[in-house]
Amino acid sequence: MLDNIIKEFPITVYGNLEKYNDVISKARCRIFYKKDNRNGTYITDEFAEKLISTIPYTPVKGIYDNFNEDYTDHGKERYLGRIYGIVPENPNFAWEEHEDEDGKVREYACVDVLLFTALYEEAGDIVGKAQSMELYEPSIKGNWKIVEGKKVFVFEDACFLGLQILGTEVEPCFEGAAFFSLYTSLKDMVEKIEQYTLNFQKKTEGGKEEMPSINFKLSDNQKHDALWTLLNPNFNEEGGWEVVYAICDIYDDYAVTYNYENGSYERVYYKKDDNSDSLELGERKKCYIVDVTEEEKNALATIQALNGGNYVKADETFSKIEDLEGKISDFEQKIEEKDTAISTLTTERDDAQHNYENAENTITALNSELETLKSYKLQIETKEKEEVLSKYSEQLNDEILTSYREKIADYTASDLDKDLAYELVKSNPAIFTKNPQPQYIPKDEPKGGIEEILAKYRK
Repeated sequence: MLDNIIKEFPITVYGNLEKYNDVISKARCRIFYKKDNRNGTYITDEFAEKLISTIPYTPVKGIYDNFNEDYTDHGKERYLGRIYGIVPENPNFAWEEHEDEDGKVREYACVDVLLFTALYEEAGDIVGKAQSMELYEPSIKGNWKIVEGKKVFVFEDACFLGLQILGTEVEPCFEGAAFFSLYTSLKDMVEKIEQYTLNFQKKTEGGKEEMPSINFKLSDNQKHDALWTLLNPNFNEEGGWEVVYAICDIYDDYAVTYNYENGSYERVYYKKDDNSDSLELGERKKCYIVDVTEEEKNALATIQALNGGNYVKADETFSKIEDLEGKISDFEQKIEEKDTAISTLTTERDDAQHNYENAENTITALNSELETLKSYKLQIETKEKEEVLSKYSEQLNDEILTSYREKIADYTASDLDKDLAYELVKSNPAIFTKNPQPQYIPKDEPKGGIEEILAKYRK
């Protein structure tokens, strides 16, 4: 009976249409926010991630009334209407804040939508229209739970079916959507009951068979009446309408009550038989109502959650927290010491790097100077060697001088002088006699005139 409530949610396409290509326009769509909402459902962080993962390629659909020039509602059947657009593969998903009509700022799941504005003229009117997020009914998993004193349907899994465009006359808020869906479901149920009654009357027409009663299964919300009756057995005319307990709130396995006799608050535990829809009272414990702000309440709820749903081990938890804080402080001190050491090492490294760079520059300069000196020295030595060769140029033939000139780099001036002197002795042994005879040093150059004639008569 509540199917439509938990699978249809109002959303809004907003912003200005933006050209995507010649036939498609792009807009943004606010889909949902997390936690409890006004249609009686609850969206957790985990479910929100699962649901968003199914949004790509979700169709944007609607039923357009040409006479009234506006969109209508979901329609009685899913096949009614047209596909006016689609959520792209990469929907540009983001959580975006928006101030709602009630003045509260909520964070909505938002995506891009591509609209077929060239194909359907009415697609250009979608921006600003209320929408309804539709979930695929067979994919819906979850349970009814009491969360922060409210009975809500907590989703565990589901996927998108479509984003339905709603007309101006269709209330876009959660209450409106829920009321409309609930109304439709109740209307269908009443029609079925009437049809069932009519068929039964036709079947038993003329007979004495009585119409069977129709039993409606009690919801969890109706536990209030059953608990009230059990807690106040004398709340009747015979008992003088005596009220002992007032019910403040009801949870899955206990109710928070106020005992007028003792002037105190109590937790009254109970068990529920789903087959018979009956309740059985259990243990009663004194409890306390604490005056706290919303922020303080949330903090207490966190403490409760950290302690297995109660506050019994809160002291132990806080002791552990204090120990952890002490360890954290020690670690922070060690980190600070390490940071100081790192800073010192970094400074030393930078100084060493600077010294290294200076040394490299000095070495480069010295190497340059050394090369200059080597070049100068080579020039001087080469000049000295050339002078030595020049000294023997008139006494030794060109062949010998050329051979030594080719190896001049292998000699010092002194060694070169020694070897050339040795060559001179080899070529002219008489140089060491007491009465040296004039000697002629053979030359390779041609002789002419008197020289040629005298050469023939040397002996």
